Amino acid sequence: MDFSAINWLAVAVAAIAFFALGAIWYGPIFGKAWQKGAGLTDDDIKNSNMGKTFGTAFIFALLIAVGMAIFFFGFPAEPGCEVEMTAGMGAMYGLMTGIFFLFPSIGMNYTFAKKSMSYILIDSGYHVLAYTIVGVILGAWQ
Repeated sequence: MDFSAINWLAVAVAAIAFFALGAIWYGPIFGKAWQKGAGLTDDDIKNSNMGKTFGTAFIFALLIAVGMAIFFFGFPAEPGCEVEMTAGMGAMYGLMTGIFFLFPSIGMNYTFAKKSMSYILIDSGYHVLAYTIVGVILGAWQ
């Protein structure tokens, strides 16, 4: 693995964007619907340790951004097979990862957990969009 090929500033920005999207997605856009699907009351949320929750969520967002950067740039290409990463290519990789890996995985787990399709779509939709954004940022900043 070649970690020197990774733009660590882009990784940090991608993680912040992932986290910021979550604030919007699970706040004004789908907050109440997600809360209902999760079976959480306003008191449950108010009485939780939000610092720990947000801190843990950001660490996971950073881990995802690092992982995507490693997949994009950390493995040297075969000579003659180099592909220049662009924002569009990063978007496509992120989108395909979301659609073909995250959405089915989340859907499978939530189906067994007896969650509604709307809850599945809220959570998986967030991840599909977030991975796409991370891909755009990493691809654009190469």
